[in-house]
Amino acid sequence: MTDRPEACVLIHGAHHGSWVWDPLLAHLQLPTLAVDLPGRGARPADLRSLTLDDYAVAVAADIHAAGLRRVILVGHSLAGSVAYTVAARTPNAVAHLVGIAAVFPSPGHSAIDLWPAGLRWLPRTGLVLRPGGASAPLRLSTRKARRRLTNDLDGEQARWLLANLCPEAVGLTTSPVPRTRLAPGLQRTYVLCSKDRALPSERQRRHARAIGAQIIEIDTGHDPMVSAPRLLADVLNGLLPT
Repeated sequence: MTDRPEACVLIHGAHHGSWVWDPLLAHLQLPTLAVDLPGRGARPADLRSLTLDDYAVAVAADIHAAGLRRVILVGHSLAGSVAYTVAARTPNAVAHLVGIAAVFPSPGHSAIDLWPAGLRWLPRTGLVLRPGGASAPLRLSTRKARRRLTNDLDGEQARWLLANLCPEAVGLTTSPVPRTRLAPGLQRTYVLCSKDRALPSERQRRHARAIGAQIIEIDTGHDPMVSAPRLLADVLNGLLPT
């Protein structure tokens, strides 16, 4: 089996959809598959019942349906958990795992477990007490989204991003990634976004170290595929074997 990837598979983060990759696509050298996770776009679903497993199954199904045997798998933000799960379960299909400002919980743990051990009860209690209960979809207010996601966007980019954000399944944060470790020979790269207000640089570095990834730092906010698509494409294109 050749290790040269056939395509780049892009997994959007929480509250986003496959649309967020649109500014990037024309700049990538490989054929590209941008997936919609369940609960949005081409995959309507009940957000109250979705889990990380549902998300990973959907990505694997899209890879299989496209007839792809070897891919660069890219996870943005909380989709780091999704990408990790797919890579751990289908090691022969993934040539390179890439995180962009991504969250990588340790095997057997969830994103919500990234809180300090003595404080993990806080977010879990907050989920139970909020309107709609623990399984209600997560909603990102315009105020928080503007503060965390738009600091390096121009006015048109910010309006486009904010208009397309959607609710998210709480299962993305509460479901543990599998205990299966990544294949030892899997290439791993972490794109660190130094202006990110959603996930500070030091936390990004911890996530990169957690999966043993090479770090490539770019001077952008949380959504470089929107603010700097050519720059991000240069990074992804540079990962191709020569």
